[in-house]
Amino acid sequence: MSAPWMPMRTRALDRLLRSSRDPAGVLEPRALAQARRAVRTGPPASWVTGPMAPGVTLETIAVPVRGCEQVRVVLHRPATPGPHPLLVHLHGGGFAIGSVEVFTPFCTQVAARADVLVASVDYRMAPEHVAPTAAHDAIDVTGWLVEHAGELGARADRLGVTGDSAGGNLATVVAQHLRDEGCAGLRHQALVYPSPDLTDREVEELDRHFPVLTPALMRVFRGAYLGDGQDERDPLVSPAHGRLDGLPPTLVQTAENDPLRPDGEAYAQALRAAGVEVRLTCYRGAPHGFVNLPGLTSAGYPALEELAAEVAHHLHGEDR
Repeated sequence: MSAPWMPMRTRALDRLLRSSRDPAGVLEPRALAQARRAVRTGPPASWVTGPMAPGVTLETIAVPVRGCEQVRVVLHRPATPGPHPLLVHLHGGGFAIGSVEVFTPFCTQVAARADVLVASVDYRMAPEHVAPTAAHDAIDVTGWLVEHAGELGARADRLGVTGDSAGGNLATVVAQHLRDEGCAGLRHQALVYPSPDLTDREVEELDRHFPVLTPALMRVFRGAYLGDGQDERDPLVSPAHGRLDGLPPTLVQTAENDPLRPDGEAYAQALRAAGVEVRLTCYRGAPHGFVNLPGLTSAGYPALEELAAEVAHHLHGEDR
């Protein structure tokens, strides 16, 4: 099979990751700690991750969730006068790695460009916390944010959810829950290379090499999150198997060189079949994770612009 087209900077990233990443060891304690650690947001790191948007302020709060626990949430507030529409962000990382800090540049850019309050959720992760803990955290935090929106300077009647990869799974889990609860304020969901179906199945082109996220890594993350005995068709785990009608307008962004691309495309098609308004975009030559790597891909900044424009359009509506 011929090698897929990728920009030279993406090929350089691929070579680096291929020489340094061992799927079997990604969940070892030392590797987990390194993958979850806080990251720098200024140069030279920002040459890869993109800069933080000027004027956006950050505030960290603790939100109660079921089981008498608390989850950290980072609020990214634009410089304009509020109250602002509320966008709940769930970060990616295979339900096991990543952090809200990794997504700070992205969240500040969305907050500034879409003029929304972005609440990034530090949900509990596998393997310490198996499914459906992350889904419950995402649901509980979003419910609390909606209930306390006025205190936070946000508008519960203009609500969106967004996430990438594992976070895209959690975002659409939240959207389905809010629909079931009759939340009238839910206006949009933005899913970036999401993983809405965790059932054990064959995925096309798994014999092909993929940069960043490989099929082997997918299996490791899936196993860690599901644990033992979890129903993989439970909509809390695989929202693609839940009820899809009545969901808000949806943006689905996929990457050409990503084993999750078929999942995102299939979910977008299923949403359309259920009567949901969908915008589906596939970024040519892009690897999984491109929104966090605008300096190493050609897709990061265009995808950010598209997502922020869609969020602004749906959450501001007639205000603009």
